[in-house]
Amino acid sequence: MIIDIFTYSDASNDAAFSAETLIDAAKNAGLDGICITDKNASAHAKKLVAAGKNAGFFVGIGLEITTTAGRVTVFPKTLDADFLAESWKTLGDLPDPADVLNFFHEKGAVVVARDVFNRGEGLRDAVHRVKDTQGRGFDGVDTVAAYRRRIDNELSIEAQNVLGVPACAGSGTFDDIKTIGTCATLFTKRIRSQADFVDAMKNEKHWACTLRDLGDACPMGTPPRTDEPRYDRASDRPRDAQRQRGRSEHRNGDRSTNGARQRKDGRAHAADKKDARPRRDERSDRPRRPNRPRQPKA
Repeated sequence: MIIDIFTYSDASNDAAFSAETLIDAAKNAGLDGICITDKNASAHAKKLVAAGKNAGFFVGIGLEITTTAGRVTVFPKTLDADFLAESWKTLGDLPDPADVLNFFHEKGAVVVARDVFNRGEGLRDAVHRVKDTQGRGFDGVDTVAAYRRRIDNELSIEAQNVLGVPACAGSGTFDDIKTIGTCATLFTKRIRSQADFVDAMKNEKHWACTLRDLGDACPMGTPPRTDEPRYDRASDRPRDAQRQRGRSEHRNGDRSTNGARQRKDGRAHAADKKDARPRRDERSDRPRRPNRPRQPKA
């Protein structure tokens, strides 16, 4: 399954879309599900799940919390009374990330480091240091997003590799519905409930993936897409077309007496101009200057 695990409904202060609008857009984008991770709000979680059931579409629930070090996203195993009552607010308006890990790990939840290197919003290097009382760190790292810089994505991937935790991704859709599904998380397991989702995040293999071209945000080393031509910056012509043009000219050209291939307009190919020039000893009849002996240094 491919699930966009970072989206926001209009319950978040800066988000613009209802759960129904997010679900319809996710279906059109070819996703198998979404997670709605509203900021500092969880009392309405069951309404979001009900909207997914009415549409026959998986909707998972998450909670984004801004800590003293940066943003983290929590995925509870169950939507119990404490979560719906927002008991997590007892941690304070700007809690310590270690306290968030302690609180939710005790309840069996998954805690993900969100936007780790996103220009002052993420945990940055603190992602390596933050632990709960049992020495457990984050359960995953948000590694790829289209709205982040390439270097931010690359540093997030590096942090995920160093920590040895799974990578995950989502679009972060909140005010532009077209961005939904840009990035997502690929699961090998069929997910039907919140408990299935959290279990897959903990125990099943999953990967961050992209469904569209990220452009300048794409991390280095990512394989190029094969369904679109790759363009050359200088000529704005597809590289494959340039290669094909060169092959056809090679086949259609002929050989002149000096060994250079000639095009139909009579000009030599650029690759053969060097070979077509006369050798150095044929350029002039001037005698070579005699070698002068070096004068010894005083």
